[in-house]
Amino acid sequence: MTGMARPDLPSRVTCKMLDAAFWLDRVPAPDAPLLSDEAIAAFNARVPAAIGIPPVLDLPDALDAAAVRAALDSYCPLPAPCYNALGEPLDTQFWDELVRAAQLDGDQPLPVRFGLALRRTDVRAFPTRDVVTTELGDIALDRLQESTIDLGWPVAAVMSSADGAWQFCLTPYYWGWVASTDLVWADRAQISAYARSARWATITASRAWIGLAAGGAALAQMGTRLPLLGRSERGLHVLVPRRAEKDGLALVEGLIPADQDAAVEGDLPCTLRTVLTQSFRPLGELYAWGGSRAGMFGRDCSRLLRDTYATAGVFLPRNGNQQERACRMVVAFDITMTETERKSLLVRRVPPGALLPMKGHIMLYLGAVDGVPFVIHSTLSNGYDGVIVSDLSLGAGSPKGSLLSRLTSAVVPG
Repeated sequence: MTGMARPDLPSRVTCKMLDAAFWLDRVPAPDAPLLSDEAIAAFNARVPAAIGIPPVLDLPDALDAAAVRAALDSYCPLPAPCYNALGEPLDTQFWDELVRAAQLDGDQPLPVRFGLALRRTDVRAFPTRDVVTTELGDIALDRLQESTIDLGWPVAAVMSSADGAWQFCLTPYYWGWVASTDLVWADRAQISAYARSARWATITASRAWIGLAAGGAALAQMGTRLPLLGRSERGLHVLVPRRAEKDGLALVEGLIPADQDAAVEGDLPCTLRTVLTQSFRPLGELYAWGGSRAGMFGRDCSRLLRDTYATAGVFLPRNGNQQERACRMVVAFDITMTETERKSLLVRRVPPGALLPMKGHIMLYLGAVDGVPFVIHSTLSNGYDGVIVSDLSLGAGSPKGSLLSRLTSAVVPG
């Protein structure tokens, strides 16, 4: 192994390993297609059925109340002890009020309203910004934070909170509550034309600033698509949703400057070069449960993989267990296997770029060095906080055990 290990790096990791080029130089054909365009389309079309969540724009004009109630009931009060942002214990009254705020009365079909996200915004388990932690003072892990949606992502709202401040929405591959102020509404045809534009730009930077002709700027994160107006020497010209004066949808021109190296026309090639290069772009960024850490930009483990593959037009579902179900299994790790057997199977059978899921976590496989497998992942455990490269010995000696001992499978899209 070349290079010198730094004290702040995980065991066996050298500085050279912190560059995607190190891993790409170790594979014979990094530019060979992982999936054809047809295979990508087939995978994306199969994901909703695999996880049991329909595409946003496939919802009918009205949704049966029982289906909405089932989505609402997927969120329930957490067992004690729980604490608020001040470290005060939460009682049953707190949860009772949240449950009432998210309660659906009646059994009539609910009209579906379609919209777009005006900015990167949270998807919450209940219609509140209250922080709930399961460990005293651990406000970095707000357990009501479910996910985030990004600029221009479509939503389908089926009910409002009593005060109108929140909308219960189907977002891409996720149900949850989104702040009303972060959404703009239009009819299905307008939203579909925007979300399914025949020409688009894909954000390839971890995050990209977009200058707006209407003034100000917008922010989009890696893997997000925006309808493409054209290209100039200044950069890519895209359409960005805004709220019109009469509260309807307005589409304004935005510019992603060429010198940012932040976006491409269409998608990146679906190759190992794309997957590994993109997975390293957020290297060192802090971990963020549900994509948001006390309101700050970030990614958790599954969002890192989702955003990485999205730059190649492959749309993984949001959560790690969903990603495992949606993808094709390469190997399964039996609970009776020793770590030596697991390591041998992984090194022999699993290609770089595969997803390595386990209960509560998921990682991207980079390859092996001297028979030792390495991964890139976003983690908040074992003394690390953020997107890191590590081998699979992390956690050895802890109650949960090493990452290697906890693997359930290795899967790939397709």
